[in-house]
Amino acid sequence: MQIVIIGNGVAGIEAALAVREREPEWPITLVSEESDHFFSRTALMWVFSGQMSHRDIEPLERDAYARLGFKRVRARATGVDVGAKQVLLAGGHAPIAYDRLLITCGSRPRPGPWPGSDHRGVGHFVTLQDLSWYEREVHGEAGRGGDPPRAEAHLSASSDDSPYRFREVSSARRGSVARQPAVIGGGLIGIEAIEVAVAAALRPHFFIREEWFWPIALDPREATWISGRLAEHGVQVHLQHDVESIEADSDGNVCAIQTDQGTYETDCVVIAIGVMPNTQWLADSSLAIDSRGGIVVDEGLQTSAPDVFAAGDCAAVRWFDGTERPEQLWYTARDQGRVAGRRLLGDAARYDRGIWYNSAKLMDVEYTTVGLVNWNVEREQNWFLEEIGRVRSTTRIVLQDDRVVGFNLLGRRWDHSVLVRWLEQRRRLDWVLRHLHEAAFDTEFVPPLRIPKPGPRLDGPAPNPMIPGPTKVPF
Repeated sequence: MQIVIIGNGVAGIEAALAVREREPEWPITLVSEESDHFFSRTALMWVFSGQMSHRDIEPLERDAYARLGFKRVRARATGVDVGAKQVLLAGGHAPIAYDRLLITCGSRPRPGPWPGSDHRGVGHFVTLQDLSWYEREVHGEAGRGGDPPRAEAHLSASSDDSPYRFREVSSARRGSVARQPAVIGGGLIGIEAIEVAVAAALRPHFFIREEWFWPIALDPREATWISGRLAEHGVQVHLQHDVESIEADSDGNVCAIQTDQGTYETDCVVIAIGVMPNTQWLADSSLAIDSRGGIVVDEGLQTSAPDVFAAGDCAAVRWFDGTERPEQLWYTARDQGRVAGRRLLGDAARYDRGIWYNSAKLMDVEYTTVGLVNWNVEREQNWFLEEIGRVRSTTRIVLQDDRVVGFNLLGRRWDHSVLVRWLEQRRRLDWVLRHLHEAAFDTEFVPPLRIPKPGPRLDGPAPNPMIPGPTKVPF
C-alpha cells in the first residue's frame, strides 16, 4: 500500500505516525516544499527573537524520517491526477504514484488588497520563508537561530505562485535595516509580528480596521487592556484605520502607509489579515473545492475522489453550527491528522469537532478561551470579573440561561481540559465559581484568584461585529 502525504505539518505528520505505528512496512512519502522537517509554526516568533533555534521548534528528532522509513520529497505539488492516481510535481520531478493520498497542504497568507501590497519590503509572517524575509529586514541577516537546514532545497522545484518563495529584502537595497516597521491587521499573526519587532527594541505601527483589537475573540474591556499593554511596550496602536495604499520610494522600497486618517512613514510592512487554504494548485485536479478554497470532505475526511483524503487548514470540515469551512487551528489540525491516519489505514473513522479551545500569549498576557465566546449565543449573558493588584486578570464566563457555555480568560494560566469537561457536563455558574480554582494552572508563587461576594452582575451578549447571530449551543 503506497501512502503519499502532501505537507509535513502537524496534520500530515500525525497521519504518517498513525500509519507507521500499525503498518511498519508500508511505503510512506511526504511531499514538502517548505521545509525538510516538521516544525511548530506558532514558535517562529521565538526563532526571530533569538530565544530558540530551528532545531528547538522541531518536535521530532531530525533522524526521525529515516528511522521511520518516511521518504521526503522537497518539491511543489502542482496537481493530482485522480484517474491515474498520481501526484504531479514541479521542477521536472516524475509523478508520484499513490494507493491512498492525504492532502495536508495548509494555509497561505491572505494577500493585501491595497495598491502597493507587492512593493519590496512588504511581506507576511506565516511561513519559514516569511521568517527569513522579516529577520533580514529587521536584523540584516538570519537571527541567532540561523537558517533551517537546506533552506533553498525547494527552489528548483517551486513555482512563481508559491507562498514559499523568498522575498526580495528592502533593507539590503537601502543599505540599512528597518527601524520603523508596521503591521496591518490584528489577530494572533499580527500580534506575533508586533511582538518580535518590540523584542528588537523597535516601536512598530499597528493598524487595526475595527473599533477594538481582535473583536472576534475579545470584548471591548479585554481589548482595551491588551491595547494598553501594547502601548506600554512602545507599540503605536491605530484603531479604526482603513488602509488605502502602501507607498514606495523612487527605488521601489516601501516608505509609507496611507490610511483614511493620514500617512505614516514605514520601512517594513507585515500584512497580517488572515490566511486562506493553500489549494490553488488543485484547480485542475477535479477535486471539489468550496468558495473559500477549502477541499470539500465528508465526515471521514474523504474528498470527492476515491482514496484521496484531506486534513488540516486546507480541509472544509463541519463546524459545531453545521457549516462546513476550513479551520486554521493547530489543535484541530492535529486531531484531523489522527483521523486521517486511520482512514489511510482503511478504518471507518470520522472527525467530530469537539468543544472549541485555544490558548496563546498576547504580549505578556496569558490568554485561554474555551467554548462559545463572542458567538452571540441565544439568550446569552456574560459574567465578568477584573482583577487589578499583584496579578492583573480578567475572567469572563459566558452563559445561556443558567448554564455555562464559554470561558474567556486573560492574565492567568488555566487548564483548558478541565474547562472543556465542565462545559460537557453542562455546569451552572454557581458550581463553576465554587470549583474554578481546580482549573488554575498558575505557577506556585502566583496568588489564587479571589472571587468577591456578591459577585459581578451579569451583562448581556458580548458585542461582535463579525457574528450576526444568534448562535445555537451544540453541546
